Amino acid sequence: MGTGKRIGIFKYSSCAGCQFQLFYFQHYVLETIQAVDIVYCKMLQSGGEEDGPFDLALIEGAITEQWQADQLKRIRERSELLAPIGSCAVCGGVPAIKNTAHELDAQRRVYEDISVVHSLKAHPVDHYVRVDGYVRGCPPGVRDLAELVKSLLLNKTPRFLDYSVCVECKLEGAICVLVAYQEPCMGPVTSAGCGALCPSRGRACYGCWGPMKDANAKALADRFERMGLGREDIYRRFTEFGEPTVEWKPGQVKP
Repeated sequence: MGTGKRIGIFKYSSCAGCQFQLFYFQHYVLETIQAVDIVYCKMLQSGGEEDGPFDLALIEGAITEQWQADQLKRIRERSELLAPIGSCAVCGGVPAIKNTAHELDAQRRVYEDISVVHSLKAHPVDHYVRVDGYVRGCPPGVRDLAELVKSLLLNKTPRFLDYSVCVECKLEGAICVLVAYQEPCMGPVTSAGCGALCPSRGRACYGCWGPMKDANAKALADRFERMGLGREDIYRRFTEFGEPTVEWKPGQVKP
């Protein structure tokens, strides 16, 4: 039985893995979700109360079509809180890779007949509406998912991690792959939350959690260049999970 807190879950341009993570992963996330009333979620059931109102709206996926942007704005109006979940919704993710090319060129590479395509440049949720928090990751981290829903239940402000993957490496006792092995690691500019999953296993971070606030992208790009990486390769690393944001400025890393 829920508490009366109403949650709506919406999916746009993405793989649906974020919702799968929400319902299928760690048992404590599932227990938290069971304490609320999910009044709309196509993955769980057909129908539902699409028009709200919602105490919390969770948004998965980048916005790539006009109808999505229009619906998102209506959801914002009918939601007390709204949060993007996953890299596509938070920073554009994989769909936003196309933003590094001309829109029509990207469409022609995928579709034989582009007359049926009505796609926009891919943007994160906060490009169109105000958000009340970010649940980062690909897939999103269960710690932040649980924190968001528990905060709703307790009527408190959620506390998300505000430091880089490098801090998590230190907490895990992991060797710095950037310093020790000269691996082109994105950890210094990437938001924490994954538990340093890749660096703790000897692999460079590739930025799937999205940019850390106030990240020094230029310093890391310069370091990569001194390591022998070409500007095109450096730019690709900064755009692997979407077009560079304010923190990962295009002018800082563009070839």
